[in-house]
Amino acid sequence: MILPSWFPSRSDSASGLRLLTKAHGSGDETSAEATAATTPEAEWLTVNAGGSYAMGTIDRRPRRKYHGLLTVREPGVGEPLNMVAEVEEWFQIGDEKVALHSYNWGNAVEPNGVDYLTRFEPLPRWTYQFCGLTVTRELWLEDGADAVWIRYSVEGLSQPVDLRLRPLIRCRPIHKLTVANPFMNGELDIEDGESLRVVMHPYKDVPALISSLHGASGTFRADGHWYEGVHYEWERERGYDDAEDLFTPGEFKLSLEHDGAFCIRVGTTPAASHSPQVLSSVLSPRRSFVQELDDAADAYLVQLGGNRTGVIAGYPWFGEWSRDALIALPGLCLARDEVDKALEILESLASRLENGLVPNIPQSGDVPSNAESIDASLLFIRATALTAKRTRSRRITALQEACLDLIDAIGDGADRRIRVDARGFLFVDHGPWALTWMDALVEGWPVTPRQGYAVDLNALWLSGLTTALRWAKKLRPEFVDRWSETAKKLADHFEEKFWLQDQGFLTDTHDGHHPDGQLRPNQLWALALPGIPIDKANKKRALAAVRDKLLTPVGLRTLSPDDPAYQPFYRGGQAQRDRAYHQGTVWPWLLGLYADSVEAIDGRDAAMEEMMPVLAALCAHFRTEGCIGQISEVFDGDAPHNPGGTPAQAWSVSEVLRVARMAGP
Repeated sequence: MILPSWFPSRSDSASGLRLLTKAHGSGDETSAEATAATTPEAEWLTVNAGGSYAMGTIDRRPRRKYHGLLTVREPGVGEPLNMVAEVEEWFQIGDEKVALHSYNWGNAVEPNGVDYLTRFEPLPRWTYQFCGLTVTRELWLEDGADAVWIRYSVEGLSQPVDLRLRPLIRCRPIHKLTVANPFMNGELDIEDGESLRVVMHPYKDVPALISSLHGASGTFRADGHWYEGVHYEWERERGYDDAEDLFTPGEFKLSLEHDGAFCIRVGTTPAASHSPQVLSSVLSPRRSFVQELDDAADAYLVQLGGNRTGVIAGYPWFGEWSRDALIALPGLCLARDEVDKALEILESLASRLENGLVPNIPQSGDVPSNAESIDASLLFIRATALTAKRTRSRRITALQEACLDLIDAIGDGADRRIRVDARGFLFVDHGPWALTWMDALVEGWPVTPRQGYAVDLNALWLSGLTTALRWAKKLRPEFVDRWSETAKKLADHFEEKFWLQDQGFLTDTHDGHHPDGQLRPNQLWALALPGIPIDKANKKRALAAVRDKLLTPVGLRTLSPDDPAYQPFYRGGQAQRDRAYHQGTVWPWLLGLYADSVEAIDGRDAAMEEMMPVLAALCAHFRTEGCIGQISEVFDGDAPHNPGGTPAQAWSVSEVLRVARMAGP
């Protein structure tokens, strides 16, 4: 995003208390009240149908610059905007003053509302107890608008209580930090009708913010000022600037005399109703891990501008990524019988090709595309083939035609860094680029060079050619004439190119003269995809090598721990993390490929027997650490495999869901 001239930026880029959070319960639990221990710094996430979101920690102390109550996915200008940081609550009960929120000021944490927190449920819902009161705070986003609702229920009143609710706002791009500045427009329009409403226009070209009170009477006192020096410790740990200033326009003042409930709403449009809202979601007393994963998957399928179905790659900092969407599509859509959604996603991507290929990141609004990918086009063919098996819709024909066009574009050199050689293999030229999913760059060069012949690209390429040739017999006979001999040559020489007889697995890449000899999970594409001509005994040996060195309780390592380049931990600043990203770090999404490989070689029963303990470990992660109710992007390569990266990742959830569904409902 090109920042407007008014935007001042600092950056381009727990306590030991343990709470009891209610687990949703697997089928074998004996009590609906089963609990799971988690820590106050565990995160929560809630989204709306458009991919706007709220995210924070259980103790309400923001630890990331991304934490906040309203981040607008498509604000109409640039990247998503983090609009609302917090709504503070200050209770006055006699001489006692109680605050429920929390901040890190660098040298102190105050207030510390977690001291009064007795229960957290991942709706999210907080229950506080103090001075004889029980206060429940529920939070959700409106599906039809970019707005957050906070509902308060107060019980135990024996005397009047004064309450002040103070919104704090940011109104800045999600990756930036802001400072106190004279460009913030603190002027307010206060309307006291059926509901008390406060309207402000914080910056030029940024949506308005409208705060309103519902179900209770009150007043608003304008006293616009800045909170300076709020610190985000996880940003510091990740090597980024970690302090910013927040603006508050004033506070709602209420006097509570009776038990009851009321709401505050903050959004970019007025509320459609003046009535206090009721959170529709309720906790089911007994839910399986599959059901919980199914709910988690809903966060990633969103309706974007132009009536477009898209996939958010991860929360909080990712948007639409074609590669992620296409890997996630089988789990997010096909495994959940959302075939129309799969068609919509594929059609959306097909309408936004770049130079005839699927871009890594498609253009969205005024945010430009990113074309650093070749596997996205190959994954599009795979996703189309899987979708075609689930529908007889005439829409699939146009997508099959698009796949034929993609193959022709690759063959015609649409990406000059990639060519098809005389034996039909895809060859990626050497240079400062990373065109597969192992895409980390440090100082402009790939950390995991996968140039030359990459085993996953060529497995997807061969599988895609084989499938496309079958379609082309009816759709485009000239395509068969062009590509049938290429596919035959590639099939004849595939195993010869990649098999390492002495090591007993498929090499990850081959430079044209020598294999790199590294044991990585990318060979699973060759084991899992149908029609890849590898001897069955060799497939078993390769799978055994992957199982022995790469499989962990939470996913697959990206490199064998025996390799000198292995990095056991994913932590530190950007460069340090990028050097570990695909050099041993564990990725849960690879479990889908692994399970497919076991099923293809040893059968479904063997796959499920092997996956059950892994699913149990990921269920514990899902319910007690990271972002509660989601699955993290990555884990450390070494035990205890601490989570890292994006705390809520689409392909992590989707592939684990797909594996879990293989085991049954």
